[in-house]
Amino acid sequence: MQFCSLHHCVLVFLILTFTTAPVSALEVCPTRGKLHQSVTLSCKHQCSGLLKWSLLSNRDDVLAECDRTSCRSKEGFSISHDQYLRGDSSLTITAADYSQRNVYACECGDIDYAFVRLIIETVFSQVQLKFGEDLKLHVSVPEPVEVIYKSSGSADEVICRVNNLSLQCKDKYRDRTSLTYPELTLRHMEPRDSGRYTIRDTKNEEDIQIYAVSVEDKQHAVPVWVIILLILIILLSCCVGVGIYLKRRHHLRILFKRRQQLVEQLVHQAEGWTEENIIEVEKSLSQLKQQYINTGYSEEVKLFCMKMRKQLLPMCLLHVVQLVKQAEDGEKDIRQMEKEQFCLNVLCRDTDYSVNFSRFCSLKKVQLNSQLLRVHQLVQQAKGGSEAISEVEKKINLLEQQYINTVYYDQVSVLCDVKRKELKGVLEDVIEPCITTWNKTQILQVKQRVHEAIQVGRGEKISEVEEEINQLELQHMTSEDFSVVSWFCMVMRAELFWYRLLNSDKEQLMTEKIEILCKVEELTDALEKVRVGGEREQKIPSSTEVYKMKKDLMEIKKWCEKTEGKINYIQHRDGAV
Repeated sequence: MQFCSLHHCVLVFLILTFTTAPVSALEVCPTRGKLHQSVTLSCKHQCSGLLKWSLLSNRDDVLAECDRTSCRSKEGFSISHDQYLRGDSSLTITAADYSQRNVYACECGDIDYAFVRLIIETVFSQVQLKFGEDLKLHVSVPEPVEVIYKSSGSADEVICRVNNLSLQCKDKYRDRTSLTYPELTLRHMEPRDSGRYTIRDTKNEEDIQIYAVSVEDKQHAVPVWVIILLILIILLSCCVGVGIYLKRRHHLRILFKRRQQLVEQLVHQAEGWTEENIIEVEKSLSQLKQQYINTGYSEEVKLFCMKMRKQLLPMCLLHVVQLVKQAEDGEKDIRQMEKEQFCLNVLCRDTDYSVNFSRFCSLKKVQLNSQLLRVHQLVQQAKGGSEAISEVEKKINLLEQQYINTVYYDQVSVLCDVKRKELKGVLEDVIEPCITTWNKTQILQVKQRVHEAIQVGRGEKISEVEEEINQLELQHMTSEDFSVVSWFCMVMRAELFWYRLLNSDKEQLMTEKIEILCKVEELTDALEKVRVGGEREQKIPSSTEVYKMKKDLMEIKKWCEKTEGKINYIQHRDGAV
């Protein structure tokens, strides 16, 4: 038996007329629930007999029932026995959907206590679409539905109907719509399609779902031709970039070949080597290397520069030989010779033959010490009457002048002064006043130690004696005998130097100060080479290199401690005064 809202009163009257219900009238009570959520159908009456819940349209299909012992229900429904015993016979639908929309009857025995109509609340959805996208509408109810469209400022308009999986739309929508149950698609949405779309159940006169649709304007969408244009611009930019790169690379190649030819010409024209020639070639090589650093030609440039420097090596060695000969013959000043030799060292620096060249220069530089040795021999011959004293004095003066403004001048000046006095036979006259003073014993001891060190000939012994000479000079710095004691100390140092000159094949013009400075420079250079080599090749320094650096560092540290001791002694002495 079917019911509708217009005949509720007549139906209730007939039921009350032909039954013995405990109430005067029954109405169908609507109950709203959310889609796919639980909803409770209320029936709060005490029932002492059998309680049943069923559809009003099909009373034989019992959905749930309870008696004094227990309750039973179909899938998707539930009822509480405890609540039933307390007089609450409400039925719960666990997950309401559109297929469960109906009128439910609650009865006890043969008496109806409640009629409840389940209504699913309308679902609201906000939809944002881009120009040209499709709108998908859900029509997931078995009953016939209408799709109602309402735009801003216009009345409702039924644009489509769905009945028994059949779709019927107005002409202007027919080509744009399709139905794939339970989804209805409206294609190619435009801004003019914005508005409200309502899915209405025509049988139950309920709005199932309402879509608030907004479609972006066409200007926010990127047309296909714009995308194609952007792709073409990018491709064109890449082609232009590649062309510029290839052109620049070709230009660098041509420029590189020209610079190579220029450097090769400079090397081939370097027969009459001068300092200016060396500087010009080295400057060209440095500029070439700097210009092509971090380019594809950097390694090629590096190899080319090494090749050119290697070609220059024989000329450099020949030039060093000529410089030494000119200095020995008095044709070139020693200062000028050292300056040009320094430039040659710069030219050969950081090459695979720099060590050999430095060793060669050191050997040639030792030849300059032969002048000192020659002066010593001339003095000995003059004392024996073999050569005129005046000629020897001229050579002593010439030697001293050659070393003016060099790092060796102070030592050479003292040595030349000693040789002048030795030549005139007055050296002992200078020493004697020292040994007639109150410290005669100490002076004689130092003199004796010097002679013993020369006889033994060991470097350690000579170093110890030099330290005693330094201490003697420091002790008499404030005494009235300082001038003669200082001269005595210089004479003793000169004797030690002449011994070294006569008995060593190493470079002789090396004072303690200069030697320490050289050690510092060698240590700095070694550290720089290790650092650069490690960065370029990830190379770990060998144990020999590390040992050499540590040894130089210990000697520098020892010299610093000794110098600090002298300073402390002077401070203590001055404080005592």
